[in-house]
Amino acid sequence: MIAPALTVLVIFFAYPLFYQVYASFTSKSVGQDGEWIGLQNYSYLIQDAAFTAAVRNTIIYITTVQIGKFVLGLSIAILLTQQLRFRKLWRSLVLLPYAIPGFVAFMVWKLMYNPDVGSVSLFLGQIGVIDQPIAFLSNSTWAMPAVILATIWRGFPFWTIMFLAALQAIPKEQYEAAAIDGCNAWQRFRNISLPGIRPVILIVTMLSTIATINSFEAIWLTTGGGPANATIILPIYAYNALASFQIGQSAAAALALVPVVVIFVFFILRRLKKGK
Repeated sequence: MIAPALTVLVIFFAYPLFYQVYASFTSKSVGQDGEWIGLQNYSYLIQDAAFTAAVRNTIIYITTVQIGKFVLGLSIAILLTQQLRFRKLWRSLVLLPYAIPGFVAFMVWKLMYNPDVGSVSLFLGQIGVIDQPIAFLSNSTWAMPAVILATIWRGFPFWTIMFLAALQAIPKEQYEAAAIDGCNAWQRFRNISLPGIRPVILIVTMLSTIATINSFEAIWLTTGGGPANATIILPIYAYNALASFQIGQSAAAALALVPVVVIFVFFILRRLKKGK
């Protein structure tokens, strides 16, 4: 009975995974079968400065983006639970960043960061924050924060909707009883809201982390991993290796994503389960 489903899993998931693991130990390239070279691909990665930068940037990128999505998503979800005027309209509008195709969204952000015609430099200049336009995506200092901001904007609606649904599922009687007992807003949030949505936080964090680390388009469409590898992450590094027809090296770089995701998700879930 499970043979058809098992066959699909083997063909479309297990075989590609095992083949990628095998290819990472070979010198395989496009048009050539390659030879078994053991750990040479991994040894090359460890010695490559671009790979080291990709690992560091990946950790910074994932951590900052996830924190930003969590804070912004939860804050807006709490706001949308209040008795606001046109609340249904605001709940609809908050989905716009998530509904826009990723290609369009990040190309718009790239245009906004343009130092000549972009709205970001223009706005910051008008309020007196900067004296001259800044090429955010061409500046090694500002490129990563700029990409992180665009990624947070693109992904926070998913967190907002999930948190909003979880908050609405909490019985109102609990808040009423806490208010009668003299609990302020922060105490009600800490002792009722946060424990009530903790299971949703666990699920959303895991799903969003996997989606973020595979977010190739966010960086590729804005900076391409530059300038000077300031925004390169592991998916970009693996793609560059594949674009050079080095299948074995690309496979090794892609597999390096696995421990990063596992460690990050394990750490976050462990902290959340402890309620810290």
